[in-house]
Amino acid sequence: MSRPKTFDPDEALERAMHLFWERGYEGASLRELLEAMEISRQSLYDTFGDKRQLFLRVLSRYRALVSVLIDDHLERSSPTLASLHGFLQYYLAQILQTDRRACLMAMAALELGLRDEEVATHVRDYLESLELAFVRVLRAAARAGELRDDADPVALARSLVTSLMGLSVSARAGLSRTALRQIVTTALSILE
Repeated sequence: MSRPKTFDPDEALERAMHLFWERGYEGASLRELLEAMEISRQSLYDTFGDKRQLFLRVLSRYRALVSVLIDDHLERSSPTLASLHGFLQYYLAQILQTDRRACLMAMAALELGLRDEEVATHVRDYLESLELAFVRVLRAAARAGELRDDADPVALARSLVTSLMGLSVSARAGLSRTALRQIVTTALSILE
């Protein structure tokens, strides 16, 4: 008979997410993960599987958290260009307030995307969900007359998603605040 868990799996997963976010997959050792999660090696394996399986669970959790943020900023407000501008400004503010912590999905793509198909799938699914959210807003903005008649909401959304990923990587690389703000301003200028 197995003993009951003496830890909260959701809390442990959250702690693992923050460590992976800070250090990346390779940079987070198993020992550091166990310490951060405050669990034993056996509890890790029993609850989450190995380090890679834990990372895949973390990516799922991260996507769910970002989906809530997108809903809060884009879906619940009136879907206009102003809501999209607000979301990109919020995204930049989060990067600047979290020690230039890049998007976890961008980091996963750079670190593991070419050699781990499951990670690549998580990243693609995340990018597609972000793109779809932007497309919904841009189509609503087009119906409201906020976009040029020749504007392609799908192409614009794809460009904005790419800009956000580039912003994350640039922040992680240490670009200045001024440069990061310019990236957002330029990304938003395609909507004019």
